[in-house]
Amino acid sequence: MNSRVLALVACVLATLAVAPAAVAAPVRSEAVPPTPVAADEAAGKKVYERNCMQCHGAEGAGDGPAAEFVYPKPRDFRLGMYKIRTTLSGQLPTDHDLFKVVSQGIPGTSMPAWERYLSEEERWQAIHYIKRFDMLGLFEEEPPKERIVVGGAPKVTDELVARGKQVYQDAKCWQCHGQLGRGDGPSASGMTDDWDNPIRPVNFTKSWIFRGGSTLEDIYRTFTTGFNGTPMPSFAITVGEEDRWALAAYVKSLARERRTGQVVRAAYRDGPLPGDAWDAAWDEAEPLDVQLAGQIILEPRWFAPAHDAARVQALYNDREIAVMVSWDDGTHDEGQSGPPDQVALQLPLGTPPGTERPYFVLGDRKRPVDYWRWNAANGLQRAVYRGHDRAESREAEGVDARGAYREGQYRVVYRRALDVDPQQGRAFAAGDYVPLAVHLWDGQQGEEGMKMAISGWHYLLLQPPTPLSAWLWPAGVALLVCVGNFALLRRMRRRESGSATEEAAS
Repeated sequence: MNSRVLALVACVLATLAVAPAAVAAPVRSEAVPPTPVAADEAAGKKVYERNCMQCHGAEGAGDGPAAEFVYPKPRDFRLGMYKIRTTLSGQLPTDHDLFKVVSQGIPGTSMPAWERYLSEEERWQAIHYIKRFDMLGLFEEEPPKERIVVGGAPKVTDELVARGKQVYQDAKCWQCHGQLGRGDGPSASGMTDDWDNPIRPVNFTKSWIFRGGSTLEDIYRTFTTGFNGTPMPSFAITVGEEDRWALAAYVKSLARERRTGQVVRAAYRDGPLPGDAWDAAWDEAEPLDVQLAGQIILEPRWFAPAHDAARVQALYNDREIAVMVSWDDGTHDEGQSGPPDQVALQLPLGTPPGTERPYFVLGDRKRPVDYWRWNAANGLQRAVYRGHDRAESREAEGVDARGAYREGQYRVVYRRALDVDPQQGRAFAAGDYVPLAVHLWDGQQGEEGMKMAISGWHYLLLQPPTPLSAWLWPAGVALLVCVGNFALLRRMRRRESGSATEEAAS
């Protein structure tokens, strides 16, 4: 029995345990509105061949020339099996469902929002044309007559979120998605879709990659319809409408805010730096989500990296700096049956003149990089690169890196003294912008060597500590204003008192 079947069995058994009142709740539906544009085969073929065939293939089998370079794989249109719908599990999508996907794209995939490039007429003709690839003739014989009603969203309250959290437990959502929603549940590893392509449970903390959208209504719809062709089932019958709204509210509450930009701002800390990656002191450090992409410059090129971002934070004191890199990973791979999970920080070796920076993929002969690679099997390995094929191993020499994996998340803390010999590394000083890049590997996905996710150059800025005078001056000015106001008020009262005395005497 494969992992997909096991996951479906677990979900069904779990949801059958939900309250009987929920099971009895009907799913509200309405008639599918008519399609506003009639099919024109020649026009649809022209749009498809110009814009869609490169990924989806000449016969709609999802085998176009670009298919091997993207994750997830392009949709195979031949079986009429679609994820994002307003129809119940196992049913075809409506024309309006297809039009919405073509228009808005699918987050976290290579499917773009075609409304930016194609007219409304062209998009309607595209969806008419892709239905022609249906080998079973279902669109012709059994077009959907009804769609679910998604409306009447409740006000999100703490009570609703708490109720949703309980539904999450009762329905065993954590079995795939993990207790904290990071896609690290016990059933998450080794999942496949109906085409035997590898598939991973979505990370609920990253709402920007929700395939069906991230609004409360989108999430509710997904729980109601399920995703055809994947281990994600429909909860329309087994979980009542109110509980599905509560579950949607809870899942939406798990999403974290993305912090994008170019500068990692290291906060000054008076005293020792934290040795534990889960120390509360890291809450003082402003996070930056460094965006990652597949390494496609050098062979072997990697078009489908497992990770799209890593979070970087930094703290420093008078003697040393600590940089923490964290990322969510559904599996903890230490290299027993494949490559280990790994992360690397890349910095210039020494201080290049002016604004020059080394080449962003492992430096170049004139401008080498200091490379701090940590892996889950062997810890820290340090090297100097003068290009991808010119590496020189080095002792750590004052660089320390310690990592840990907990509840679907890695955290690796690098530490080093601020001042070092220029031949041994780049010195750090308050106010300087130090170039920094991140490389990341997922062992379960077979990532190693040049098969990795990489960032461009970002900057690490040690924010100067706020001097005491910065606090004293405002306080002093405020005190002077108060004293001046008091003196002015007292003087005015004396004048008023004197005037009153003169009037009484006269």
